[in-house]
Order: sequence, then C-alpha cells, then structure tokens
Amino acid sequence: MTKAFVLAAGQGKRFLPFSKRKPKPLFKIGDVSLIENNLNNLKNCGVDEVVINVFHLGEKIIDSLGDGSKYGLKISYSIENELLGTGGGITNAIHFFEESFIVLSGDVWTDFDFSTLKIEEGRLAHMVLIKNPISNKKGDVYLKDNLVETKGEGSTLTYSGISLLSPELFYNKEIRNYGLWEEILLPASRNNLVSGELYNGLLDNLNTVEEAEKLDALLTGE
Repeated sequence: MTKAFVLAAGQGKRFLPFSKRKPKPLFKIGDVSLIENNLNNLKNCGVDEVVINVFHLGEKIIDSLGDGSKYGLKISYSIENELLGTGGGITNAIHFFEESFIVLSGDVWTDFDFSTLKIEEGRLAHMVLIKNPISNKKGDVYLKDNLVETKGEGSTLTYSGISLLSPELFYNKEIRNYGLWEEILLPASRNNLVSGELYNGLLDNLNTVEEAEKLDALLTGE
C-alpha cells in the first residue's frame, strides 16, 4: 500500500493574519480544513499511512488530526525543531518510507485521484503539473513525451505540489533546509529521471487568505 507524506511545516507568511493563530493547512473550506480534505482524498484512493511534518504551530495540527483513526488512517508526525524546507523535511522523515511514496502540500485543495500515480520504469519521480496560475505566469517546467524538462518549446507548466517519489532520491542527503525542486527534482529531471502529467481538474495552491475565501465561496455558494 502506498504511503503519503504531507508537507505542513511552513509558516504561512502570506496567509496572515490567520497563520498567526493556526497553521495554514487548518484553514477550512466549508466544514473541512485543507489538510483534512487531503487526508480524506488519500484514504479514498487507497492510502492507509500518512506522515506529516510540522514546525510552525505544529502542536495544533497534531491536536486536530490525532493518530488519524477518525480518517481511517495511521498518521505519524515528523516534528522539526527548525524549518527544513520541502526537501529537508522529506529527508528528515525518509526513514518512514521503503518504497515510492506520494508527496503533497498540506495547503493544496484538489480532487486529484492519487491512485493513478505511478513512476515509469527507469525513472525516480513523477510530478503532477498544472497550467500556470496568475501567481506563477512564467511557469516552472516543460512536459515533453511525458518527461519533465527545464528547457523546451511551447507552453510552460507549474508544479502542483503533488508528486510520487522514490526514496532513492534522498539517500545520503544531509538533513538541512533545502528545496525539493532545487536540489532533488531539478537535477533528476536533467538526467531524464522525472516523468510528469498535466492535470486539468480541480487543483488549487492557496497562497493567500483571499484565494482561500474565493474558493470557499465558490464551493459552498456563500
């Protein structure tokens, strides 16, 4: 059974004033928080074990989610004493994973079917990409023949915050503050080790309270 790692340690500086009181993943759309929506989706897609990294107001996430039993999941926590970034956060928790595992940002709101994720033979990662949002008009990467590339022709795409990763990517990596894209996925993509797909369904990276409130109004009709 595939395990998942949910990134929830960020300080949410663009999500003030909410993030002064609670971590961003606990913001609610309707009656469900961002991270709860992700947990429910993961469970519905066959995941039964989730690891969540926490730092900023991390105890509030732990108190809210508990051991995961109310979601039908086993939740473990990777508690960071200092902010380790997306790459360092995964490295710090890599001992939880023996096989390829799902990674997603705790503040993403999506209906993506995680059960469809797979790493192609000879690759070490698979990234879910979306069309460029207003907040990232230039985009991040190109997709050619199902491979993620940093140079190419045509339209660029943006990394959604969802991926399937081999633990091999993190072997012998030092536990420190570093980014997943910059030090793991970018070098791997240059060696043709990262496949990708474009997802056109509901997938919002909620950067600000205003964006979250707009989504809430859209989904709840209020």
